Amino acid sequence: MSEMANASAGRVQQAGQTAKQEVSATAGQAKQAAGEVAGTAAEQVKSVTGEAREQVGAVAGDLRERVTEQAESQVQRGAEALRQWSDDLAGLVDKADGDSPAKSLVAQAADRGHHAADYLDRQGVEGLVEDLQGFARRRPGAFLGGAVLAGFAVGRLAKAGSKAGGSGPGRAARTPYPVERSLPGDAAGPELPEGEV
Repeated sequence: MSEMANASAGRVQQAGQTAKQEVSATAGQAKQAAGEVAGTAAEQVKSVTGEAREQVGAVAGDLRERVTEQAESQVQRGAEALRQWSDDLAGLVDKADGDSPAKSLVAQAADRGHHAADYLDRQGVEGLVEDLQGFARRRPGAFLGGAVLAGFAVGRLAKAGSKAGGSGPGRAARTPYPVERSLPGDAAGPELPEGEV
């Protein structure tokens, strides 16, 4: 009986060792699988982060290009308007009689306007920005003072324009009396209330 007990104990011990080895192998496989999953996840995070960074860079480049194009267009329009005003002033000087101080001031303004328009055409947006940055570095107080004055002037012009623009572009002029409309062939059209067209 003791042989049977020994054999039985040996089998139990052998089964225990086999189970222990299987558990150890399973734990090793689980650890390896977890490591592979973590590695794959890290690679995917890096890939997604890289793609997002590329997309943000592309969007930022697109935006920068659009802003530059818009600014370049605005500078060109400003140069054209300045040149037109200068031409108009020069035309006034040509038509003026005599040598009055006002005539010489208008001639100087026309000349400076032409020079400014040529400068804008020649420099473009990038040159203008570089020159402004250089001026701001050399004379920060004058730059800030000029910016404040320019902001004040633009605000006053906008305010004056909104007060004076009762019937500007896009707004229909209103009349205090009813508007009569007639169709071809009608003797008299029906009267419509104000604002209905």
